[in-house]
Amino acid sequence: MKDLRAIVGLYEELDSSLETLRQAAEAAGDEDHRGHVEHSQTINDQAYFVLAWGQLEAAIDEACRNAIRLGKTHPEWRHRRAWSLYNPEDRRLSGLRFANRLALVLDAATDEWKRTMRHYEVRNQIAHGRLRPERIDVSGVIDDFHVIQSALARN
Repeated sequence: MKDLRAIVGLYEELDSSLETLRQAAEAAGDEDHRGHVEHSQTINDQAYFVLAWGQLEAAIDEACRNAIRLGKTHPEWRHRRAWSLYNPEDRRLSGLRFANRLALVLDAATDEWKRTMRHYEVRNQIAHGRLRPERIDVSGVIDDFHVIQSALARN
């Protein structure tokens, strides 16, 4: 998640500017402009959510590649046989769906796995053109992403 800090910094800068505009419109009693700015804030949240998601997904993919590489080196065939089905060098990780890649690096019974899948559902909704009507707490999401990344590092 090497670019996440820069992404968050720019998000916070833009969100602060939009909030200033929203407050000014509200103070001026300009409901049309306030509504427009609020809509812009909602879209900005979703755009940065998807951008930040890409950082987390790249971290998950790299953890998955590392797990496959490690699994393939086990000295006993009975431990490495399933790992041989996957090619960590394949750009698409041998066609593994996201949930399967995640299952290789996080226990599905954990809170981190469940949170990741909830965020993945939001990502899919936005990325496939169904914008959400409400704002996203991007700062809270980023905190979640760090917790998830930390869990990846422990596995």
